[in-house]
Amino acid sequence: MGRDVLRIEDLVVHYETMAGPVKAVNHVSFSIGEGEIFGLAGESGCGKTTIALSIMKLLPYNGKILSGRILLGDVDVVLLTEEEMMEVRWKKVSMVFQGAMNALNPVLRVGDQIAEVLVEKEGWSKERALERAKELFSLVGIDPSRVYDYPHEFSGGMRQRAIIAMALVLNPQLVIADEPVTALDVVVQSKILDLLKRLRDELGISVMMITHDLSVIAETSDRVGIMYAGRLVEHARAEDLFGEPAHPYTKALINAFPSIVGERKRFEAIRGDPPNLLNPPPGCPFHPRCPYAMDVCREKVPKLVKVGEEHEAACFLIGGA
Repeated sequence: MGRDVLRIEDLVVHYETMAGPVKAVNHVSFSIGEGEIFGLAGESGCGKTTIALSIMKLLPYNGKILSGRILLGDVDVVLLTEEEMMEVRWKKVSMVFQGAMNALNPVLRVGDQIAEVLVEKEGWSKERALERAKELFSLVGIDPSRVYDYPHEFSGGMRQRAIIAMALVLNPQLVIADEPVTALDVVVQSKILDLLKRLRDELGISVMMITHDLSVIAETSDRVGIMYAGRLVEHARAEDLFGEPAHPYTKALINAFPSIVGERKRFEAIRGDPPNLLNPPPGCPFHPRCPYAMDVCREKVPKLVKVGEEHEAACFLIGGA
């Protein structure tokens, strides 16, 4: 991998509510290299999408970045005004939003919705922008003539490809894909994931892949970060994480998914529920569900410690004091 396209340093994000602050992201740090696919995985509500919205500076009104840095190249987007962020979005970083295949305007042609980005942001003529939309359709495997069709004339997989085309319209360095294959059948899922990998190879873009599905991560990612209750509890190269997971939560996640190779085995569900981030438990947030919990786990939050080359985990079983 080349230089870092994205570097997140000690990010803390809370949501202010009537019941108090929801501690959505707590002291998270990681980086994504040039031409790298980085997978961010964990259960719903663990902070994955909040990190993505923080990068885009699109948090809802009650979401606040309390501390930390989000560096796109040498630019800390945390310090940018909304006007300055308008020059960053879609040019340096773009996002395929969760449920994006249902986000197209139903009364506008798909090509017009893609061309609008170029017309508004770059001042292109409508005709030139439509030609660019046709090029992007070819790139993502859609017949260019379909730019004149409406969203209801597209299948779910085609709508998802169109949204990916829209994300590429201004040649960003980083594309954030938030649950890009949710609600698609497994055949279409495979095609979308293959498309993202091909675009990485052909265009040299970096991809941040957000999902709760470890099979998606295993299929696509070079490196993986595992989130739990707003914290990064393990990160490693994909082959190391799936081959030798170090954190009990990572092991539990892997054991909860079926494998198509090897002996058949009974799934092991993760007991209990994720913690309430309005009032998270003291110490390690995973300790109420962890079969290996010790007294120290209930008192202190473990730090990320080195497990191997490019492999860190936050657990007292491996010395996370």
